[in-house]
Amino acid sequence: MIYKLQIERSKLNSLMDMASKAVAKKTTNPILSGFKFSVKNNDLHLYATDLQTAFHGVIKNIIFEQVEKITDDLFEPEKKEVDSEIDDETTIQEEKTEDSVENNEETLFPELSEDSSKDNIKPDFVVEATYFMDIIKNLSFETVDIYLENKNIKVMAGKSEFLLPTMDPEEFPEIVPNKAEEGIITFERQKLLSMIEKVIFCALRDSENVSRNLNGIYWDFREGGYLTLVAADGYRLALAELSMDIVNTPPSFLLSLKSMEELLNVLRGSKTENVDLFFDGARVLFFLDDDKIEIILNVVDATFPDYVRIIPQAFKTKVITSTDLFLKVLKRVSIAAKNDQVKMEIKDDIMELTAKSPEVGLAVEELEIDKEGEDILIAYSPKYLREAIDHIGTSEVEFNITSESSQTMIKPVGDDSYMYIVMPVRLK
Repeated sequence: MIYKLQIERSKLNSLMDMASKAVAKKTTNPILSGFKFSVKNNDLHLYATDLQTAFHGVIKNIIFEQVEKITDDLFEPEKKEVDSEIDDETTIQEEKTEDSVENNEETLFPELSEDSSKDNIKPDFVVEATYFMDIIKNLSFETVDIYLENKNIKVMAGKSEFLLPTMDPEEFPEIVPNKAEEGIITFERQKLLSMIEKVIFCALRDSENVSRNLNGIYWDFREGGYLTLVAADGYRLALAELSMDIVNTPPSFLLSLKSMEELLNVLRGSKTENVDLFFDGARVLFFLDDDKIEIILNVVDATFPDYVRIIPQAFKTKVITSTDLFLKVLKRVSIAAKNDQVKMEIKDDIMELTAKSPEVGLAVEELEIDKEGEDILIAYSPKYLREAIDHIGTSEVEFNITSESSQTMIKPVGDDSYMYIVMPVRLK
């Protein structure tokens, strides 16, 4: 028996895009590099996991049926002639088989399958994720037919045909979500997405680094219904806060950068309004009900630093200026910085940005500011400044400077829910 699945390509593409970051990129276990597909009640379920992050999504109401063979109208006559020439030797051998002569049935996968038994076939399979995604994305037809026989699948759309081996679905890790009703917290998807985007760029990128506790985002739940997301890499820190209705405040936890990138990927691709969070102490489940998507993330067993003590309380100089104007000036001046440093001289109501390098030369530009406190000369990494300003989100930005060698707080004017702390660099 052959299973046939007919799916809308756009829906399959969208679901695989959201699942892609949960697939293991470097692994000694090939099954983790694949997508698992399963059909239940005419719904197509997709699973992906790297054992730290797991994804489960559903495409509702696909066309699913059992067929005896591929119908003739799915093949172009000239295509069948080419196939018969290429597989001439195989065809001759099949003609000698009594069953083939009597039944006159076409074997679906002569090129890949050695086992012609059709017993005990289940409507689920695992395929290598990257290759399968590339195929589906590049098909020109909106409707995709997938045929499953034995250990192989055939993908067909228009005149395109692909024969792919599959892996044993029984070897794929079981993904079992835990939706304890008492642990539920509901977010507005757009607000949660915005919070993550404002801090994730600060997380330590080097997963091999001994600072494993910085390779992720810290979820700090506090009494009174507050959630603070924090990320840091040792040179800078970003913090986003949200006030929400939380009946039972859960313990705080740390999620890895890779897990957060998968969650971010799903939130960006989803259209659902709300996201439910469930926490069981070791894993966090995010459920997007409208899209029928679940993301299960393992909590990192590491202690995040006490970020509160890093936040400066007193400042030597306070500056307010236009966010858009500052960003444009910074980008122009940074051309000469070669990612080294940009000097910021604050004097009266003028901020002067300067950068130079032997290869490019010197760049100097001024902009007007509102200043409180002392004049100061300080230097920063242009990359760190740029990434901070990109996430301000208000028309004006505020710089709170403690000293030439201590942390600076950058925040949106009129918005206390977000702050960015960065260490200056030594003046050259």
